[in-house]
Amino acid sequence: MKPTLIVADYPVGYASGFGETLYNLFTGFPDDRLWSAHPGHVGAARDKQKGQSVFLPSPARPRWLNNRASYPLLKARQFRAVRESVRLLGEVVERNSIGNLLVVPVSPWILSAALALRKRYPKLNLVFYVMDDWQGHHECHRLPYSRRRRRLLREAIDRASARFAVSREMAAHYEQTFGKHWSVVHNGVAKSAPATQTNGHTKPRQVMLAGDVNVFRFDAVIAFAEAIERYNQRRQQTIEFKVMGEVAEQHRAPLSALKSSRLLSRRSHAECLEAMKAADLLYLPLAFCKQSARISLYSLPTKLPEYLASGKSVFFHAPGDSAVFQVAERYDLTPRLATIEARALDVFVEQWAEGKQNGVDSLARAKKALNQEFDIDTLAARFQSAFV
Repeated sequence: MKPTLIVADYPVGYASGFGETLYNLFTGFPDDRLWSAHPGHVGAARDKQKGQSVFLPSPARPRWLNNRASYPLLKARQFRAVRESVRLLGEVVERNSIGNLLVVPVSPWILSAALALRKRYPKLNLVFYVMDDWQGHHECHRLPYSRRRRRLLREAIDRASARFAVSREMAAHYEQTFGKHWSVVHNGVAKSAPATQTNGHTKPRQVMLAGDVNVFRFDAVIAFAEAIERYNQRRQQTIEFKVMGEVAEQHRAPLSALKSSRLLSRRSHAECLEAMKAADLLYLPLAFCKQSARISLYSLPTKLPEYLASGKSVFFHAPGDSAVFQVAERYDLTPRLATIEARALDVFVEQWAEGKQNGVDSLARAKKALNQEFDIDTLAARFQSAFV
């Protein structure tokens, strides 16, 4: 296999779903044939470093200007960053005889640099992997999805020799929209039977969300957290809702105001897996709002396979047509709910607290889902087959 260069906003092994997924998909890939190019202000977790890093510029908005006034200056910085990145990446290609170029689109200037590099070295085998729908990413963050950016996406898709989407739904949509063949890869776990775990008390006490809270899921999270708060106010027992991840500043206050919620910030992957063992229910939400509709529809949360392998009950809380909810329906994984309506959430929390929606009967079906769709050896082999 020829040496491979990844150009993306985050490195392999970065402490996020993005970095964790790439780290797992490159399972077994030789470190001495892998280069990960990314902005220099981010880095891989200590225990997740893979390959060699190439540090790119990190253009950012000046903090002393408001967003509107700083936009032209940001564009100028990004333009210079593209030119400098192409120069740096060209040196890496020539010095290490790079044969494969993997591009994962997030920031437009990163995609521009990767395409410029591919034009300079047209023999590079371009592999294109979409984790978050690019149009949806723009809509979530209220960014201009301009004609130029749409052309960038189209050009990358057309030039790629292999294209990957993170879900079946995304692959089907992209094939219909852009043509070409799309394969599906996402995060996975080693094939093993999920273990049944108990926590030693008769009634459930702890719900856990392992992941960040942002526009991709906030409306679902706050609706569920408020339902737990209402239950605690009605009953003598207390259900605790733990969030182990970064909470966006604009969403922190509403969650912090709830007595039942504990915001623990982002922790190491090992700490996260350990905390999951103590939970009675693992919570998997995606947003219901229009602003995040495309992200919810096509994305697949990184924590899904780890949740399924934990042996714990998983609460799927997402729109009914979303990729993650479709996984739950394919394998009849429960509990699941496709609404943020307060009454429906109150009923669910009440029933779960009384042990009537504990999802224990889903454990065997979770094993089937893991074996059929989330075996990391199968996923990594499919992914790495694109590299010559």
